[in-house]
Amino acid sequence: MTVRVEIIAIGSELLSEEVKNTTTSFLVNQLTALGYTIKKLSTIDDQMEEITGAVYEALRRANLIFLTGGLGSTPDDLTREAVAAVLKMPMEFRNDLWEEIQQYFIKRNRSVPPANMKQAYLPCGAVPLRNSLGTAPGILVPYSNNQTIIVLPGPPQEAREMFINEVKPYLLEHYPPLKIIKERVFKIIGIGETVVYEKLKDLVANLQNYGIICSFLPKSGEVWLIFKWDSSSKKQNDLFQQLENEMINILGDDLYGFDDETLSGKVGELLVNRGFTVGVAESCTGGLVASCLTDVAGSSRYVQGGIVAYSNEIKEKVLGVNPKTLEQYGAISPETAREMARGARIVLNSTFGLATTGLAGPEGEPGIPVGTVFLGLSTPDTELAQKIFFPGVGRQTLKTIAAKRALDLLRRYLINPDGVDSL
Repeated sequence: MTVRVEIIAIGSELLSEEVKNTTTSFLVNQLTALGYTIKKLSTIDDQMEEITGAVYEALRRANLIFLTGGLGSTPDDLTREAVAAVLKMPMEFRNDLWEEIQQYFIKRNRSVPPANMKQAYLPCGAVPLRNSLGTAPGILVPYSNNQTIIVLPGPPQEAREMFINEVKPYLLEHYPPLKIIKERVFKIIGIGETVVYEKLKDLVANLQNYGIICSFLPKSGEVWLIFKWDSSSKKQNDLFQQLENEMINILGDDLYGFDDETLSGKVGELLVNRGFTVGVAESCTGGLVASCLTDVAGSSRYVQGGIVAYSNEIKEKVLGVNPKTLEQYGAISPETAREMARGARIVLNSTFGLATTGLAGPEGEPGIPVGTVFLGLSTPDTELAQKIFFPGVGRQTLKTIAAKRALDLLRRYLINPDGVDSL
């Protein structure tokens, strides 16, 4: 039987550009890996009529209906009430849930807010899903022989933990997949989606001819190449294994990792393996390079520190950038990037110094268009600078791209010092 899935994300904040909905993409990946079919994804406002209407519609076409968000303790958290209304189930107070909620606060030496009592109410007959990270229990309602409604909390980490620990075992028992989908993700940086396709188009076509799905996912400053196939198919498994090494060789150093690997993690791995350290000097990225580096557990072994030198005064006084360099070439130049990197290496006493300086906009400067960034790398042996140019992407995206490309400059140097281009 095909298991049809609908996912409804609830929350007015998700309808703005400021908040990214990562829970829906997580659920899509998890559920498609089980061989289920995603029929519809939607994001709606946290209004009672919006939620009830979406659930009514989903019941017409889906076996599994996931709702995320709206399980908090404030008046605009209405998901549990909406589900109860659609299913014509009265709400019931659960003493056991209220006790767990109280214990959550007591263990943290905090007073119990009376408003959280709301989270102990569930539709009558619903199965509570334990929340190991928060106070809001999830909700599972076996509605009919082949339909189930599952409600997860809004905070992404709470939703993920609850899905893995509480929901997935239920799905495997009650909706056993006809096939398990295997996935392999290639993570590529330094070249665009079109270039990746041109390099691999013959191999990709070969894989697709055998039913292996291939998709290109452009990210800020990188490309993810995603392959999916039936893990029970020997023919597909053998073909992918046969062609994977060929694709790796073609992509070369532009391929930085696979699956759950991160660019920051790969850089950290290379530094640790060689006993090296890094210090960072940032202007346009405003500390994002250091933030990315320290996202990795254990990064204190190789990250010495970071300096946000946004003004020319700090570039001079803290990093030791020569005033004549700034006067002659300007703050956004390869010369300044190299001197910033040198200053970071010296001041922070690190093996490498890494620097960013650029113009994120919205207004440009004479001779320097918005989107111009120079990266600097100082090593015990040499000093390098590179230019990247991404106009029209916006401040936040440019900062993200610049931070990634700075990390990639260091990664490539650690892999092959002679293979890194420099201005």
